[in-house]
This record gives sequence, structure tokens and C-alpha cells, in this order.
Amino acid sequence: MLITISSLLISSAYGDSHSQVIKVGVYQNEPLISLNEDGTAEGLYIEILQNIASREGWELEFVPGTMDQSLKRLENGSIDILPAVPFVPEMDEKFILTTEAAFTDWGVVYTYKGSGISSMSDLGGKRIAYHDDIFFENFDSSPGSSNINYTFLEARDYQEVFELVQNREADAGIIARSYGEMHEDQYDVKRISFVISPTDMVFALPENADTDLSLLIDENIRNMSSEPEEPELTTWESPGWLKFSVGIGGGLLLLFVILSLTLRNKVDEKTYELNSKNRELEVEIRERKIAEEKLKQYSLDLKHSNELKDLFTDILRHDLINPATVIKGYVEYLMEVEGEGQKKEALKAIERNNTKLISLIENAANLARFENMDELEFETMDLTSILEEVIDNLEQKLDEKQIRVEFHPEEQYPADVNATIEDVFLNLIGNSIKYSPAGTTIIIDVDDLEDAWEVSITDQGEGIPDKDKPFIFDRFKRVHKVNVKGSGLGLAIVKRIMELHEGNVEVRDGPDGKGTSFKVTLQKAKVIE
Repeated sequence: MLITISSLLISSAYGDSHSQVIKVGVYQNEPLISLNEDGTAEGLYIEILQNIASREGWELEFVPGTMDQSLKRLENGSIDILPAVPFVPEMDEKFILTTEAAFTDWGVVYTYKGSGISSMSDLGGKRIAYHDDIFFENFDSSPGSSNINYTFLEARDYQEVFELVQNREADAGIIARSYGEMHEDQYDVKRISFVISPTDMVFALPENADTDLSLLIDENIRNMSSEPEEPELTTWESPGWLKFSVGIGGGLLLLFVILSLTLRNKVDEKTYELNSKNRELEVEIRERKIAEEKLKQYSLDLKHSNELKDLFTDILRHDLINPATVIKGYVEYLMEVEGEGQKKEALKAIERNNTKLISLIENAANLARFENMDELEFETMDLTSILEEVIDNLEQKLDEKQIRVEFHPEEQYPADVNATIEDVFLNLIGNSIKYSPAGTTIIIDVDDLEDAWEVSITDQGEGIPDKDKPFIFDRFKRVHKVNVKGSGLGLAIVKRIMELHEGNVEVRDGPDGKGTSFKVTLQKAKVIE
């Protein structure tokens, strides 16, 4: 039968000779708490409990398990205390936590020597090993990290995290600083200057436990920190011949004592200085905790904003496009049966504006979809085939304006791309057709830039003024083109697709300053040896 907290305190107060059994959860979190090879509980927090038990007359019974198992046992009351628990809101809501922290832990990041990684910004696109703990959770959910792509590799424990980094199977690893400081010298790794979620490690009790027990633990921890350690004295009987030597060396010993006292005074001054720095660091850590909570709330607000954005995109794709399509069908029917010229002209005006509306809705929905993407899946495709298919799809528009396309590929141009790259070329070549005079020529070239292909699309139109070039990839910018249909979103979509490809698109004047030339740069396909 479990002993209640109240009876525990009463027995301690009245000196009951019978030991009270306290069940303590033990999980692997070296060096704070762990089980050694013979099953004995050890670590800083175990030593603290054993010290308290000897003072209070407790008998400790250690219950091994994982962190999750220990937390469930604490919830259902099958254990009385769980040491080395992070003082975080989730724990504070479910359990009674002590307030005196014997140790403050935080996450640190290690990388192998020569990796070139020295800060948080260098981790983008890297493989990061982790053991599932509070420091990884806070790293993964932080707003700063949510804007960067990582590949996470889960490890069984911190030892495996170190091994993955040392063997370069991971570029970096997240480890509790308590474990890292104890074991980092065993591996060919280095620590980068990045601190993750400084957290006080405390003792947790069941929610229905008597709060006096947590106060008792806090009081004992305070007493431990204030008690000076008594030096161990060893007696030794010196041989007779040594007494003469001691007499001769007495003067030297006195001089040594004076020097020692002087040195101790210097050490005390330095210790005071270090304690002052430590207090400043504690204040800074508390301020960081407050900032982290604000960042978490910002992350939640941002997530809600993105959900509203997704909802608006769905409305664009479905609820607006459907009635516009119905209008298009009825207008086409009325134009076939209507004979009166004035009414037919009115129907044509409706058709033109409805077509523009449908194009605007489709482009807005596509732009919103691409902006919500963080990455695309790539495959090796031939740019020659893609460009030829786009030209075939635009053949009707080319014939309507008697525009000729010159494209004479000399070879295949393999690139690692997504199928959305076709939208880029459709838009750029379509624009060249739209803004070129009838009877002109559009020239398409592909140049080899060693590690990339540069596709040039050059027309013989009126060109784009220099003052407008910086803005043409912005939303709804159409550089004052008149009598030409368009939504002003096409080039914004092109820019976003190129960003997802980690490529580049830019605009220049055509040869001799005439016309417009768009340059699209894409990475070549990786050759697997």
C-alpha cells in the first residue's frame, strides 16, 4: 500500500522509527539520472534524493522505465516522485513541480569537424540527428526553424546521435548539454554556439500529492546548497627523521602559507566575479524563455493565418470558377443564336471580360498554391522536349499572328525539374506572342553554363522600359500595356516556380536594344557515377 504524503510528513516530524517507502521513477538521462549496468540507480538527482532520504528517514524504491512510462506512472499514482523533469508549462499543468532546480539544462548542436557549419543559418537543407526530447521539440517547432528545410534522423539515444555525426551520416546533432559536456571528448565533433531552450530540471509529484512534500524537497535542496562540505581528515604518524626536516622547513612552510592566503584572496575575487556573471546569465535565460513563449504564440497565429489563406484559395478554385464557367457557356450559346449586331457586340464584351475573370481566378489560385509550397519533387527531364511541347501547344496563337519560332536544339538538355517548369515556358513564350507585332520572330536558345542551362526567349516587340524592369515580376504589374489582355499575375507565378527550383529568371533588352529577352537558369541533372 502506498504511503500518503501527509503520513510521510507526520512520521518525519515525530521521528517514526519505521522507514517510509517512496517509489521513485528512473529513466535514462545521464548524468542527471540513469541505471548503470547492474541496475543501480545513479546520477545527480538520485544522489540528491538519497541525501534527503537519509535526513527524513525514507526508504527509496527505484522503478525503472522510459520517460513516457515514468510520466504515465506518475499520472496514475504508481510512483511518488520523478526526478529530472523539465520545468515547462505542459508538466506544470499535469503535475506538482518543485521550484528549486539543482541543474539547468539546454540543447546544444554538434557537427563534425570541417563541416563548415558554425551557426543556425548554416543548417538549412542539412541532415540533423536527434533523440526525441524537449530540446528537439522546441527546435523543430520554433518559427525560425519552420522557415528552413531540414532532414531529421531519429536516434535511439544521445550516443547514437554522436555516432551519426562523427560518421558523417548526419551533418549535425541535437544533444542535451549535460550529456554533451560529459561525452563530447570521446568523439571527433565540435559544438556550435547555439543554445536551445534553457530549462530548469526539477522533481515532479502526482497532481493529487500533498504540496508539503514538494516544499520539503525544495527546503532540503536549499540546505544542501548552503551547507559547506567538511574536509576529510587523515592522521599520519611521521617518522623520527622527518621531524628534523620539518623544523628546517618551517620557514619555507610559513612563506608557502602566506602565498596561499594571497592566492586564495585572488581566487575569491575571481569567484565573486564569476558568480555575478552567472546571475546575469540566469536573468538572460529567463528573458529568453519569455521571448520563446512569445515566438510560440506568433507561430500559432501564423499557422491560423495560413489556414485562412488556404481557405481563400479553395474558394477561388471552386466557388468562383464554377459560376464564371457557367456564364461562359451561356454567352457562347447566345452568340451562336443571336443575329442582331448590337446585341452580339455586347455578348462579345461579356465574353472578353468573363474570360479575363476566369484567367485571373486561375492565376490567383495557382499563385496562392505555389506560395504555400516549401519544396517540389524533381525528376530528370529534357528541356528540349519540354520547350517543343510548349511551342506545339501555342501553335494556334502563333498562327493567328503569323509569328515564327526559331528553336534549333543541338542536343538534349537534361535538368532536374518539376513538371511545373512547363508553366514557366508557357507563360514566357505566351507573353512574347502577346506583346510581339504580327509577322515577327521569337528566338529560343539554350546555353551551357557548366553546372546549369540558360534558356533565352527573345522577341521583337517594343521592349520593356528600364524603369519598369525591377517590377515586372511583382503581382498585378503589367507595365502599362494597353489593349492586351492579362491578369498581371503570370510573371509572379514564374518567379515563384523558379524560386522553388532554386533557379533564376531575369529580363533584359533584346539584341541592339530591341525587343525583350527573358533568361531562365536551371540546374543540370546530377550525374550518378
